[in-house]
Amino acid sequence: MAISCLFCDKDVTNDGAAGFKPTHTLYMCKRCGYVWLTEEAAEDFSSEGYSSDDKAAISITLRNKWEREGRKPSRQQLKIADLKNIVSQFQVLDPISKIDQALIRLEKSTKYIGHEIKVNVTDDYPLFYCKEHKEIMHILIMCYKEGFISATNPSSPQTGLSIEVKGYQRLREIQKLNRDSRLCFVAMWLKGEIDEVFDNAIKPAIEFVELNEITPRYQAVKIDNVEHVNDINDEIIAQIRRSRFMVCDLTGYRGGVYFEAGFANGLGLEVIYTCRKDWVKEEILRDSSNNQIMTLLDSSGKEISVKKEGVHFDLSHRNRIEWESDKLEDFKTKLENRIKAVIF
Repeated sequence: MAISCLFCDKDVTNDGAAGFKPTHTLYMCKRCGYVWLTEEAAEDFSSEGYSSDDKAAISITLRNKWEREGRKPSRQQLKIADLKNIVSQFQVLDPISKIDQALIRLEKSTKYIGHEIKVNVTDDYPLFYCKEHKEIMHILIMCYKEGFISATNPSSPQTGLSIEVKGYQRLREIQKLNRDSRLCFVAMWLKGEIDEVFDNAIKPAIEFVELNEITPRYQAVKIDNVEHVNDINDEIIAQIRRSRFMVCDLTGYRGGVYFEAGFANGLGLEVIYTCRKDWVKEEILRDSSNNQIMTLLDSSGKEISVKKEGVHFDLSHRNRIEWESDKLEDFKTKLENRIKAVIF
């Protein structure tokens, strides 16, 4: 008996690997990718009357997730809540963003400069964030007219596609924004007690699970958690370059953190600033008996004045999220909302 995909209506009976027997809740669709639903989700979807836009949102989300994860089968079934979250949180790309995504996708399929590739517009349109195959055709035609690509048949650019100089120039601009990256570099004081803030607030806020409630939208990267054999400064630069955005915690007045934030800004990355509330303004230091610590001696015996620096004036005017150690859940929520508002 023929089985059709719930989301794109394509016959999936013969889409799976040899020996794979599709069912109405578990199947492989060439358009949507690997689909695995609970019985309740399949029944709810069939009976609730999802719109064509809802179906397109789910198809696009699942196909891109499948490709992003290396075409590996999902380890978790989609529930009713997962499908509803995909629909409610799906954001349609504007035309320019769709053209950019098409160029990114074409580059990923290009093995070398001048390599001619083919786009299966019938089945791959969800991969290009399109609702139907006609839309991806128009996008490819626009890419050709803009000089981004060449094609064997310009009126129907599906085969013999290759990226031209203008296309690579546009890709460089896109790369600067790192729109396709899932990494978030976290610049912060690498101090033991601050690790709790990273583990319990910053990391979970960055790695919030959205859309299908299975895969985190972003991955938090802190340099002491990255395995590498490079010079640490080179590795920091490399990780920032790969990131979509940065979370910069200004607690502790760390010079390295300010440098990393400046470098990210220079690349055009969005930087979200945070700081522990008692580190925002400069303050006189005190000992355990509450006596002011006015001076210390350096290694040569010279007297130096000391105080706890606040946020440097270069960044003091920037919008930031202030947090307190005993209110980490509140901090996590505020940071997650900020990411959703300015990055999502």
